[in-house]
Amino acid sequence: MEYLLTAEEMRACDREAVESGKVTGQALMDRASLGVAKVAQRILGDLHEKRIAVMCGRGNNGGDGFGAAVYLGQMGAEVKVILTGTSVEVSGDAKVFYEKAKSMSNEQAKIEVEEFEKASASLNLNDYDLIVDAVLGTGLKDEPKDNAKKAIDMMSTTFTPVLAVDVPSGLDSDSGSVFESATTSVATATMGFPKRGLLLNQGRENSGTLYVIDIGMPSDLKALAGVETAVITASDVRELLPRRKLETYKHAVGKVFALVGSVGMTGAGVMVGRSAMRAGAGAVVLGVPSELNPIFESQLTEVMTVPLPQTGDGSLSLAVLLQIQKNLEWADVLVIGPGLSRNQETSQMVAKVLRSQDGTIIVDADGLNAIADQSSILTETNADIILTPHHGEFSRMTGFSPEEIAKDRIEMARNYAKENKVTLVLKGSPTVIATKEGKVHVNIHGNPGMATAGMGDVLTGIIAALVSQKLSPADAAIAGTYIHSLAGDVALQSKGMYSLIATDVIESLPQAFKKVDNGEVVEFQRIS
Repeated sequence: MEYLLTAEEMRACDREAVESGKVTGQALMDRASLGVAKVAQRILGDLHEKRIAVMCGRGNNGGDGFGAAVYLGQMGAEVKVILTGTSVEVSGDAKVFYEKAKSMSNEQAKIEVEEFEKASASLNLNDYDLIVDAVLGTGLKDEPKDNAKKAIDMMSTTFTPVLAVDVPSGLDSDSGSVFESATTSVATATMGFPKRGLLLNQGRENSGTLYVIDIGMPSDLKALAGVETAVITASDVRELLPRRKLETYKHAVGKVFALVGSVGMTGAGVMVGRSAMRAGAGAVVLGVPSELNPIFESQLTEVMTVPLPQTGDGSLSLAVLLQIQKNLEWADVLVIGPGLSRNQETSQMVAKVLRSQDGTIIVDADGLNAIADQSSILTETNADIILTPHHGEFSRMTGFSPEEIAKDRIEMARNYAKENKVTLVLKGSPTVIATKEGKVHVNIHGNPGMATAGMGDVLTGIIAALVSQKLSPADAAIAGTYIHSLAGDVALQSKGMYSLIATDVIESLPQAFKKVDNGEVVEFQRIS
């Protein structure tokens, strides 16, 4: 598991590590400094004769910058350190590394240290090969001011690549929102554990390639026991994926039944069925409006269909309930919603099914609209519910605007899942999965090419297949979301961002599963 921390959770880890006596603050800062220098080396290669400017604040983030300057100088770089405060304002562990940088300036002449007021008059950052941004760290909650703001603005207008220390300056490390003055880095060297803001909202754009630095943090910290947010990793998913016995048969490896489709929206059900089969379900049956059954049969080979009573609008009617009991008893999981339409009678059918059934039900698309119209459904059902809304659907379900949801998606998802006792897959960039116990898992894979019609239907089919293969709702949502987005990344390589469509993701599922099984995927670059 890869913890994803808030600023306060990281401070608690630092505090406990030092107070326990297992490590000193200087040792943590030294490891952080060396990690930054190693990342700079990965960006530039051989550092000899390379010019590097290190912008440092007066706090611990600046301390990491001072220490990095020392190592960069030892690696052969010509380093200029610019302190946005004054030397008398630097204290604690940061002061120790400030003095080390000053001493190298005097003895070896590889490092020049100047305060911003003096340096800024003649400073041209375009003359450097790399800028290290160590101005402001994870504690920032207000707009940068004074020399810190000026330094950030200078870094934001240069053509020289920027390497951020821990988080880009001007970024809220919890929400991923940015202030008016904020740096955009080609890479970020973050300390110990990833921070939420590096993966959320504008933080993903501003952080560049993410490197996680091993700073020697003890692995048995009590502070980590209370962390309930994590990044999904390939190793997590590999452990979750179902394994088959040599002697088995189709009904033993997963049975999916899905209520899908209406006039003009047959494609949604087709993609649910195809993706469920590609994700390992042994058998998939779609319950569809009777007059549309020929369309489904012409599009599907391995997936079976059942023609069901329909409304005058060509959507599933309430009479469906009289005919599907055998299918419900047969299935390991029920999918309801893709392509169903907003027809009032169809919505009533959805509500009745959710209230009357147990087992696991995945609710997507128009099924979610029925829940938005009748929120009491979730308190009245005995089923184990998985919900898969995008921000617009979640907005209708909660009353919060899509902008409010995007700003605090982790906690909103967590609270909703806990309060309603559901597994929630809140789709977006990134997608977050919240469990009824209050844990949140963040998926960092996927790409903008996946913002096309049908992607959610493919995800629903994958999750359904994994539930049918006996994964718990939470585990199926975690593994299914990861595999779906990884397949999107695989498809991107051949189709490109503009031409990527949902069926490309279905076709890429075999490679995605193989990549996870073969250990070919990593979430972060690690520096030790």
